[in-house]
Amino acid sequence: MFFKQTKRAHFARAPKLFAFGVSTLSATLLMASMTTAAHAARPNSQVPGATIVITGDPGGSVRERYNEIRQINQLGQKVEIRRGNCMSSCTMYLGANNVCVSPQAILGFHGPSNHGAKLPADKFDQWSRVISSHYPTAIRTWYMTSARFKIYSATRLSGAELIRIGVPRCQ
Repeated sequence: MFFKQTKRAHFARAPKLFAFGVSTLSATLLMASMTTAAHAARPNSQVPGATIVITGDPGGSVRERYNEIRQINQLGQKVEIRRGNCMSSCTMYLGANNVCVSPQAILGFHGPSNHGAKLPADKFDQWSRVISSHYPTAIRTWYMTSARFKIYSATRLSGAELIRIGVPRCQ
């Protein structure tokens, strides 16, 4: 009988203990995430010297990305391409003055288009030059002679491959 009462008493207190444990855990996780968030900024941050961490970006407008990178450089911000897929115009972050890549990141390169439709030759060349101007020389040459001619798919390079080519590795 004593064993059953003790067991019941123990389980009767369990929900309170469990609730306390979850609250403590939640508070700890919240504080940890706030600490991490304080060190990383989102793209288009206006904070001078901020670190922008990229963990996945499908790309978008080349013109908008061009302006964003200009702003990043003016504000002295750092870009860290950490993990996930950095596709299309996201690869232009390689043109930031202070950029690094982690080996886990995957960058996807393809030629310019108008939402998937081919551009006239003069516009294709113009936008290809804008995109490639954001790449280190070795990547720029490869892009202009090969990768830009893929429109409907992308050539993917790992962060490890980019590091071997000379892109700084994130610490």
